[in-house]
Amino acid sequence: MSSSSTKTEDKPLRIAFIHPDLGIGGAEQLVVNFALALQNKGHYVKIYTPFHDPKHSFKETNDGTLNVEVRGSIFPREIFRKFTAFCAIVRMILATLHVCLYGGHYDIVIVDQVSASVPLLRLFRKKVLFYCHFPDKLLCVERRSIFKKIYRFFLDFFEEVTTGFANLILVNSHFTQGIFYKSFKLLNKLKKPTAVLYPAIDLSKFENSQVDAEIAKKFPKETFFFSLNRYERKKNINLALKAYAKFRQLKKNTNLNLVICGGYDPRVRENVEHLEELRALGKSLGLEEDKNLFFLCSVSDAARATLLRNSFCVLYTPENEHFGIVPTEAMYTERPIIACNSGGPKESVLDGKTGYLIEQDENKWAEKMAYLADHPELIGSMGKQGKVNVVSRFGLQAFADSANTHVWSVVAPKRKSKST
Repeated sequence: MSSSSTKTEDKPLRIAFIHPDLGIGGAEQLVVNFALALQNKGHYVKIYTPFHDPKHSFKETNDGTLNVEVRGSIFPREIFRKFTAFCAIVRMILATLHVCLYGGHYDIVIVDQVSASVPLLRLFRKKVLFYCHFPDKLLCVERRSIFKKIYRFFLDFFEEVTTGFANLILVNSHFTQGIFYKSFKLLNKLKKPTAVLYPAIDLSKFENSQVDAEIAKKFPKETFFFSLNRYERKKNINLALKAYAKFRQLKKNTNLNLVICGGYDPRVRENVEHLEELRALGKSLGLEEDKNLFFLCSVSDAARATLLRNSFCVLYTPENEHFGIVPTEAMYTERPIIACNSGGPKESVLDGKTGYLIEQDENKWAEKMAYLADHPELIGSMGKQGKVNVVSRFGLQAFADSANTHVWSVVAPKRKSKST
């Protein structure tokens, strides 16, 4: 290879991310890790988003580690408490227009969640990588009215067509890859290629994180089952409550409590409503809040890590979850995981070795919780196997190498990245 081509290949890339709402959640964690991974590879990275609240976001997005610019926020998030999907599209398009007109040169633009901006980027001759966490058409299940059916029909078709304009489509698991082709029949027929890029966890967050003394005092080591999810109905947190209530019937003298924790945004109506629903369910099941049942909202990274480390076992309740970052975090902190036997956890959790994969049945979950309570020695052995599993398959370094390779495959298809 000539020296000139080597210099071109070694030259850092300019990479833009466009993400709809840079809050706290699995998708946001992936975007942050994706950006960090590429930045650590020497590339210039900047994230554009229509919304970013420094008080409700990952610290790397507000402490100067990552360059974040808010654009597209002039348009509302919803109209008359409706049309949130339409508003998200408009806000993303406005952010994209700013990138195209005023953002300067970028070698590649990485978009996720909302694909509406992809054709616009291609119109401006940008190379685009689209990361599909899960088809949005499957996340909207409420379509009872005729108007909603018509509204979603056009949005669903628009999502499929615009996604197809990307130079490369990445998905977060083989499970999502299969769902992608089943959902987007046109792209399947056109044989639009996709590649799997598993989400990663930043292991340094757990290695370097300080212990949250207040949390550690309130929730001592191995005294509670732990559920970590956003306060959304699709996360199936009800299952954790019902299983725990059944567990208490099986183990009447147990000292193991249940801690429910997750992302909570008071701007999001579902978060507010669902937390109240869970509180009501807990009360109806005979659980006592702040005694054997605890609800926590949007805790710090230090508190999150402390809760994971101190938990007895992590309960991961979403069914058919696209990937699920929580099981990998739980395994890295040497905690066993109980998860639904579906979706991404089937690819990350080693059943019987690092945790258990069980059908969505609170009785079966309760029985397995009771089994672990009767055999506490399994916590240590499963935990050790879980950490080895995560380091070898889901570490940030492995993720960074794969991400960098995929980016270079779009920017310079005939060349290989430095990592390869």
